[in-house]
Amino acid sequence: MVVRLLALLLFPALLIGCTSNPEIRVSGMDKVSAGPTADEYVLHLDLRNPNDNPIVLDRWIYQVTTNAGTWNNEWIASRTLPARSITFDSLPVVIRHEGTATAAITSWRVNGNLRYLLPGQMAETLFDLGVSRPDVDFSASGDATQIGVQAPAVNRR
Repeated sequence: MVVRLLALLLFPALLIGCTSNPEIRVSGMDKVSAGPTADEYVLHLDLRNPNDNPIVLDRWIYQVTTNAGTWNNEWIASRTLPARSITFDSLPVVIRHEGTATAAITSWRVNGNLRYLLPGQMAETLFDLGVSRPDVDFSASGDATQIGVQAPAVNRR
């Protein structure tokens, strides 16, 4: 009986696994504000969904490392990538400096993971059960930029 149940769960999971991962390109990181104890940056992302169905983004987990410090964050994505589309998003980055003068950030590196939900009721059920939690890794590096005329680090939705 248990073997039958596992087979019933694995077959749809294998079918769901035929969907391509979303593609993530980090296009840059800009400083958006300087504060007395921390500076705020925005990490710009280009997201591509190569599939014929929309993909619901669940959670970003990422780490940004600079010469001024490291910041780890987990961010709820709350966004759907339309089928066969390219969209733009941003993630906040806060580098604390405890009110002391800090060296300018000359370079940065980000490593992260995006967890997402595949389309369909079966995929949602398997995701909720923890059986199928698809994800994709991303990484990038670059040079720091000056404070620019940017929108707040988090897109308003």
